[in-house]
Amino acid sequence: MSDEKTKSCVMCGKTIPAYSNFCPYCGAKQPWLEENEESNKRVGRLLKWYEKPFGKFVSLTAAVLVVLAVGSSCSLHDGPSHTKIERELNQYLFDARPNTVYGKDPSIKVDKNKGITVKISKTSSAVKQLKKGNPAKWNIMVRKLKDRSRAFAGIYANQKYSDIKVKTKKVKGDAKQTLLKVNLGKVTYNVADKYSK
Repeated sequence: MSDEKTKSCVMCGKTIPAYSNFCPYCGAKQPWLEENEESNKRVGRLLKWYEKPFGKFVSLTAAVLVVLAVGSSCSLHDGPSHTKIERELNQYLFDARPNTVYGKDPSIKVDKNKGITVKISKTSSAVKQLKKGNPAKWNIMVRKLKDRSRAFAGIYANQKYSDIKVKTKKVKGDAKQTLLKVNLGKVTYNVADKYSK
């Protein structure tokens, strides 16, 4: 290194070859200097400023702020908007139709703290057939919700989106009834067990 031109690293201050784009010791990016720039007084003052502790501190602070700004724009979100999940589930479960085997106008509500609630009619043909011992249509919904719950657990940072409950709509004089609970792709409660006994 004695015969070749050298410069000081802008980050660690060690002597490195003048042609280096990166410091071989600390890896810091080095400013590119032309032959005539090396003797420029302004460039020399800037390089000396970088070598001082305050210059290194300012450079490091600026780098951290840039990393934080980029990181916050790319951070994990807890999932898409609630309406997007509701639309997707409505399409997946009911083909976005108002009249289904699960009753008229089944509804889906998404809450990032409570999970997903699907409301169906207590007098729907699927529930009536389930009570008579024919769970075929009911089992289709169970299978679909297990699939969605498992998928949501793998996709979204907020695991509450994989917690899905199926309840009956509130009717005058009747309380709402929980029919199905699925969490992380597993059925934790199924009213069908009551009718299969």
